[in-house]
Amino acid sequence: MPTETNRQNVFPRNSSFDVSNLRGGMSPGFLPRSPIRPSRLHSDNYSIDFSEGTMRSDTASSIASEDVYSHSDLLSMNRDDDLEVRSLESLGSTREQGTLADVCVKLQAALADAAKYRVQLNEEICKREKAEMDLASVIQKEDETKSALIKEKQEMEFLHKHEIEMIQRQLDLLQEEHKKVQEERDNAVKEEILHKQEIKIVQNRLDLLQEEYNKLQERDNAVKEEVLHKQEINIVQSRLDLLLVEYKKLKEERDKAVEEAEELRGSAGHRSHATFSKISLLELEQATENFSKKHKIGEGGFGSVYKGFLRNTMVAIKMLHPQSLQGKPEFEQEVAVLSTMRHPNLVTLIGICSEKSALIYEYLPNGSLEDRLACQGGTPPLTWQVRMRIIGEICRALLFLHSNPNPIVHGDLKPANILLDGNLVCKLSDFGISRLLMETNSNTLVYRTEYPRGTFAYMDPEFLTSGELTVKSDVYSFGIIILRLLTGNPPINIAADVEDAIETHSLHLIIDESAGEWPFVQAEKLANLGLRCAQMRRRKRLDLESEWKLVEGLMQASSLSVSPSFKSQLDEKGTPSYFMCPISQEVMKDPHVAADGYTYEAEAIKGWLDGGHKTSPMTNLPLPHQELTPNYALRSAIQEWLVKHS
Repeated sequence: MPTETNRQNVFPRNSSFDVSNLRGGMSPGFLPRSPIRPSRLHSDNYSIDFSEGTMRSDTASSIASEDVYSHSDLLSMNRDDDLEVRSLESLGSTREQGTLADVCVKLQAALADAAKYRVQLNEEICKREKAEMDLASVIQKEDETKSALIKEKQEMEFLHKHEIEMIQRQLDLLQEEHKKVQEERDNAVKEEILHKQEIKIVQNRLDLLQEEYNKLQERDNAVKEEVLHKQEINIVQSRLDLLLVEYKKLKEERDKAVEEAEELRGSAGHRSHATFSKISLLELEQATENFSKKHKIGEGGFGSVYKGFLRNTMVAIKMLHPQSLQGKPEFEQEVAVLSTMRHPNLVTLIGICSEKSALIYEYLPNGSLEDRLACQGGTPPLTWQVRMRIIGEICRALLFLHSNPNPIVHGDLKPANILLDGNLVCKLSDFGISRLLMETNSNTLVYRTEYPRGTFAYMDPEFLTSGELTVKSDVYSFGIIILRLLTGNPPINIAADVEDAIETHSLHLIIDESAGEWPFVQAEKLANLGLRCAQMRRRKRLDLESEWKLVEGLMQASSLSVSPSFKSQLDEKGTPSYFMCPISQEVMKDPHVAADGYTYEAEAIKGWLDGGHKTSPMTNLPLPHQELTPNYALRSAIQEWLVKHS
C-alpha cells in the first residue's frame, strides 16, 4: 500500500508542481510537466481517489468512460514521470543533492506504485465493464420476462374476466330457469290440489248418483223383468215368423231352381236338378259397391270379372257383355255344365243372376295359371313339384269330364282358363264353349260345327280343319300345357322345339330353370308325355285313362302330397268324395260353406266353431269370420244322388 507521502505526490491533471514545498530548494517558478492523468475513476457503485489512496462508494454516479485511460497511456505517463525525476535529480545536484535524491527515490517509488495500481485498475475496469454488460443483458432479459409476464397476466386477467362474465350470464339464466320451474311447480301443485278437490266433489256426486241409481234399480227390477219377458216372447215369435217366411221362400227358390235345372239339362240331353242359387241384381251391386272399378279383377271378350263379398263368402262375379251375340248361349251352356258337375278340380258355380247374365263362382285368390307362369304381380315362379301336381290335377279333371255317359269337351283348355286356389290347387273354368258329345252314325262321340272356336295356339289342328270336336281335342290342349309348364316357353311351335331338343339331347337347355332343379328322368318322361298328347294327327294322341298311371307316378315322384286318383274319388260304396264332410267323413245332409271356402256338414262345422276354434279345419289358417252360407247347389246334388242310389 502507498504511504501518506506517496499519496500526496499524486497530482491532478494540468496542475502545477511547486518544488519549493519539497523542503525548499526548488525554484518557485519551476513548473514541472506533469504527465499525471485525472486521479478519480467512477463506477456505478464506487469511485477511486488516488490522491488520497482510498476507495469510496458513489452509488449516485456512473462510470465516465471518456476519463479512463488505456494501459498504453499509463505506460507513457510512467516514462514522462521518469524524465521529470531525472530533471529533478539534475536540478537537485546543483542545490541540494542529498535531499533531492531522497525525494526522487520516493517519488519514483510512488510513481511505480501508481503505475502498478493503474494496471490493476484497468484490469478491474475491464472486468467491471464485462460484468456490467452481463448485468445489462440479464437486466434486459429480466425486463423482457417481466413484460411477457405482465402481458400474460393481462391476457389471463382478460380471459378470467370473460369467463367470469360468461359464468355470471349462465348463472343468471339458470336462476331464471329455476325461477320459472319453481313457478311452474307451484302452479302444478296448485292445480293438483284443485284437481283433487274437483275429483273429491265429483266422487261425492257419483256416490250420491249411485245411491239414487241403486234405489231406482231396486224399484224397477220387477217392472223390467216383466218387460223383458214380454220382449223375449215377442222376439221369439218374430224370429219364428221370419224363419217360417224364409223357409217358404227357400222352398220356393229350391223348387224353382230344380225346375230350371230340369229344363236346362233336358236341353242338354240328360236329366238333373239345379245346383245353384238365384241371386238378385241388388245383392251383386251391394257385393261389388255398384260394380266399382276397384273390385274388377279381369276383363275379356266375354265380359268383366268382379271380386265381391256375397252372403258372407268371397266370390268372383262374371258379367257377360249384353251386346255380345254369343254371350247368352255361352251363359246358358256354362250354367248347364257347372250346375250338373261337381269335382275338386272344376270351379264351383255358386249362383246366377239372370237379370244381368252374371255367373257367381267361388273366389280363387291365386288367379290363373297363365298369371302364375308370367309371375304377374311379382309372385314367385311355380316350383317343378307344384307344376307336376297341377298336370296331374288337370288330367284328373279331364278324365272326369270325358268319362260321363255323354262326355263333355271343354273346347278352350288353356292356362288362362285354369284357376288356382289358396293352396295352388287347380280348377278348370270357363265352360262357355264346352260341348256335350253325341254319338254319331259311325259310333264315335263328336261335335260338329262350321265355326270352330277357341284359342289358336291350344286348338286341335284337326278341329280347325274338319270342325269336329272330340275328347282328343282337349288332349291336344293338355299336351301344349304340359310343355309350357316344363319349358316356360310360349305355346307357338313349342312341340317342335321340344322334339328337336330331345333328338339333339339338349332337353336340359330348354327346361324352365326358374322352377328349380328338375329331375332329368321325370322331365324327359314329361316331355314325351306332352309330345304324345300334342300330336298333329288325332289318332296318334294317347288315351288319358290308359296313361293315368304314368301321370300319377310322376306326381308321386315329385315328393308332394298327391290327391287321390280319379277312380279313388269314389269310396267303396261309390260315394263321391266331395259329398263327404271333411270333419265327420259322412255324406252331408245340410252342407254349408265356411269362410275358408270349404263345404262342411252344418252340425259338424258349428260344433268346431263352438268348441273355440278360430282356424280352418282344412288349412289351419285363421278364419276371417264365423258366418256360414248354405250350399244349396251341393245339397241338391247330394239329394239327387241319394235318390238314384236308394
